[in-house]
Amino acid sequence: MKLTFDADFFEIANLNGHPPKIIWLRFGNTTTLNIAEILCNKYQLIKDFIDNPDYQELACLEID
Repeated sequence: MKLTFDADFFEIANLNGHPPKIIWLRFGNTTTLNIAEILCNKYQLIKDFIDNPDYQELACLEID
């Protein structure tokens, strides 16, 4: 699993598939606290992306 602001990982995931699965943070500069809050608020979505068999073929989750 990779957590990134960088589009390059998204491009690599599209070319090569996964692993690793990518969580691409699509928002501008912000505080670490704000990032933590966003990730906590998206907990169920992230958990499903990682664990749910319905999403096993997805390589990248975009969070904005």
